[in-house]
Amino acid sequence: MSPQPSIIDIIKQQIKKEESLPVLSPKALTIQKEATKQDPDFEVLSRLVRMDPTLTSQVLKTANSPFYRGLGNVDTIKDAVVRLGQNEMVNIVMKVLHQQNFRSSHPLIRPYQIRLWNHSVSCAIGSLWAVKYLSMEELIPRAFIAGLLHDMGKLYLLTAIEKIFHSKTAEFKPPPQLIDKILDNLHSAMGYNLLTKWHLPEQYRIIARDHHIEEYDHSDMLLLVVRLVNAVCIKIETNNGPTDLAGIVSSKEADILGMSEIGVAELEIALEDARSKGDL
Repeated sequence: MSPQPSIIDIIKQQIKKEESLPVLSPKALTIQKEATKQDPDFEVLSRLVRMDPTLTSQVLKTANSPFYRGLGNVDTIKDAVVRLGQNEMVNIVMKVLHQQNFRSSHPLIRPYQIRLWNHSVSCAIGSLWAVKYLSMEELIPRAFIAGLLHDMGKLYLLTAIEKIFHSKTAEFKPPPQLIDKILDNLHSAMGYNLLTKWHLPEQYRIIARDHHIEEYDHSDMLLLVVRLVNAVCIKIETNNGPTDLAGIVSSKEADILGMSEIGVAELEIALEDARSKGDL
């Protein structure tokens, strides 16, 4: 009699099935492909957004929010892009496109997705804040997206785990502690695979793959930013004290980026502020 497969084996077998892939519709993939180009064509992107009611409403809602509102309301995508700026429009579009994959109704999976989404948005906001703070102008168009997508491997794994639960595989009963371990250990490789399947640029795939490993490319400034911001986000989420902040300040990432102790503290404050305002 053949041995019973392990829980990890069951998950890996499920991942091989295309049905476990978090889904982006063909329209969403087209929009994402344009949005993540080195030089997006904003006439094309605006036209694609106008064809999607959810994206249109979110872009207009943001353009008319108290933070952006000017002398009056805007009611066209063209006017919204002028008010928001092209980078901000891309960030909104990418956020809306990917939020649709965080809507599980499964009682075990849903809390994981909520925490993952909040962490992803926090890392996106923090990465954008950090590159602006460090005057890395060339990274501003990509910072939010890199932070948003860095942990998508966890979404891939959660989607596979949910599929297994729905299949009622009798031997598949992982405790939460084991799910946490599986997510931590496998998500980087799965993130690279998922972003590859989504045809995202190599830079985002590398960040998903390398944001935890010890040996990484120290010349990749955007990777360094995401690694540093990720550490600050985890510190906030786990309510760890000043010791962890000191560890971040003395990290290789902070040293290479030139992020001072004051800068790290201000980043933490900016993220806490975003959290209190409900931006996450």
